[in-house]
Amino acid sequence: MTGRRISSADARIVVPAVAPAVATAVVAMAALCFASGTGAQEIPAASAAAPQAGVSDGWNSEAALLLIERAIEARRYAWADSSLDRFRADVQGHVYYLGDILGERHVIRADQLALDVRWQNPDRTMQTIVGRRHERRLPTTIHYHLDHLFLVLDNFGDRIRLGDGLEIRNVLHPAGAGARAFYEYRLADSLEIRLRDRTARVFELEVRPREATAAGAVGSLFVERETGAIARMRLTFTRAAYRDPQIVRLVVDLRSALWEGRYWLPDEQEVEITRSLPWFDFPLETLIRTRLRVLDYEFDEEALFSLGPGQLIYSYGEEELARFDAWEDPLYGGPIEEGGADGDPEAAVAKARELLRRQTLLGGRRWQLALANASGGIRARRSEGLFIGAGGAYRPNDLTRVSFGGGHAIGAARPQAGLGVRRRLGVVDVEVDGWLRAHHDAGPPAGGGVLRTLALLAEGEDYEDPYLATGGRIGIARRSGSVRWRVGASFERHERADLVVGTELFGDRPLRPVRPVDEGELARLDAGLTVGLASGPGARWGLELAGEAAASGVGNFGYTRATVALRAARGGSDGAWDWASGVEFGLAGGELPAQRLFLLGGRGSLPGYEFRGWGGARMALWRAEVSRAIASPWVRLRAVGAIGWAELGSAGEDAARRFGVSGTEGLRASAGLGLGLFYDILRLDVMRGLRGDSSPARSEGNWVLLLSVDPRFLRIL
Repeated sequence: MTGRRISSADARIVVPAVAPAVATAVVAMAALCFASGTGAQEIPAASAAAPQAGVSDGWNSEAALLLIERAIEARRYAWADSSLDRFRADVQGHVYYLGDILGERHVIRADQLALDVRWQNPDRTMQTIVGRRHERRLPTTIHYHLDHLFLVLDNFGDRIRLGDGLEIRNVLHPAGAGARAFYEYRLADSLEIRLRDRTARVFELEVRPREATAAGAVGSLFVERETGAIARMRLTFTRAAYRDPQIVRLVVDLRSALWEGRYWLPDEQEVEITRSLPWFDFPLETLIRTRLRVLDYEFDEEALFSLGPGQLIYSYGEEELARFDAWEDPLYGGPIEEGGADGDPEAAVAKARELLRRQTLLGGRRWQLALANASGGIRARRSEGLFIGAGGAYRPNDLTRVSFGGGHAIGAARPQAGLGVRRRLGVVDVEVDGWLRAHHDAGPPAGGGVLRTLALLAEGEDYEDPYLATGGRIGIARRSGSVRWRVGASFERHERADLVVGTELFGDRPLRPVRPVDEGELARLDAGLTVGLASGPGARWGLELAGEAAASGVGNFGYTRATVALRAARGGSDGAWDWASGVEFGLAGGELPAQRLFLLGGRGSLPGYEFRGWGGARMALWRAEVSRAIASPWVRLRAVGAIGWAELGSAGEDAARRFGVSGTEGLRASAGLGLGLFYDILRLDVMRGLRGDSSPARSEGNWVLLLSVDPRFLRIL
């Protein structure tokens, strides 16, 4: 027969108010209606055999130890009710392989699974993949461990293994045999679930190893008082528990629901695994995020199936898997870029950190080689010649990171250096940075650093207007979640750069001069806000605001500068047309230095015109592209366009004259066609400026051939 999960229709609220932490636990536990208790102060007797307890007053109180003893005893039986003989479950879920580039997450591969799960008393199981579909958005050869694709039954065994034992191996379960001698426990909160025939009371039991440096689990168990059943288990692990040096963190969240009013059975399962290179710190991490959900149970009273001993795992063949069409959700219907509020891995790690007395939780190495991006090791620029650099990173704990690096610009005979410290405080990062003769660009990025090196070698043009900065900044930022922000204060000295690459490398072709910037000291306050307005299987919308203000009384410049941008994109998984669009406005007041003008023209803004031929104190720019796969994933057809406007204004008139730019004198536009190659990573576009004037020369529209990369990768190149 088909089982029945308790829902809000089967329960009634006892007390209308509920603590947020309690609500979080119970919503995930079965869509039950609940009421908060008054805190985990007592475990009253449920029967003559139930333990009596007094007030819980910290770690290893009598009440906490009696409750974990009940949970340990309950795990000896099937689902805390020995009357259960067998069941079959329909399970569906998602596995997302994500790339994290400086805090922004992008799908590399998406999988969706359908499972047939069968269990028979005492410990016989068979799980079969009956449906599977997937899509690669970026190239990858990843192969998942088997236990990433299947349902965890009975909250693991007495020893927790993940990644087939290569990620986590032989970690003692917090409710396994002998756990009391290894772990400490503390009652945190309680809640009551009123059912038709009884009231279930569930306690949150916090757990940590007695020795913080031991290989163990850290987090919370939610245990029912009467049966000792674990209704939910949300855990991460200590540093010593990780077997794979690439793993930064691993969070497990297993939630159960009460079926037929008596069986606590698996309901939802979420696992997130974060990886990085073990010996090299680079602004790119990968994540595996899985979410499995039980759709229904059948409790087979007629014993229509019988299982052999042990745990069996099977899969249908590829053709049969592809024929499955009973999907409950779309391929991108699970937690993609961010986890849900209830299952937020960041929150689980933050809580575990407090439980573990701020000991290190993250895996990986403390000391690593490090580069800010791929161009930090070797590059070539007009104002540097050949640059060779190196760096390192030190992480004393999972709240603090120290990075340092430097190098030498051989052509300019000029050293460069930088130092940065990051310290996590709650959900924000405190940032302190310093730099010596850092190489900056006066305008927005016009391409990845590696491509600019190739362009200089091939064309004699590196598509930047450089200057040098020495100084420091202190700031605070939130760099995760749908709302991200930053504020900071900096003081630096700006110097002009010189052209050091000779024309002998490029024949008789002259190189573009290095434009002069305004030298002096700059004291500045800056702020930024990014808001994810909508994200999901359809279009993703985002709003970005940034502003800065410089005080002439402290430095040599006094101005204000602000930008606002609205961006939207749709990336489909069904071969439909994809599109991306963004509009940006800029406005400045006071007296701008040349290096803070809004610049337009050429690569990065309006292709088909002179590179950064226009600028001023006011700016508007709209860019859009539409694409469709014609030989997925190798070739996409692209149509691209842009419209821009810049005006000098009183704040930018003098600076524009010194920098050698003018206003656009109306709208300027460019358009073209192109191809996206190899998962749309490389773009080859033919574009033309659509408005041509006889004078000045920078206003003439020309045909150009542009090689570029997916904008998501600009910051790591």
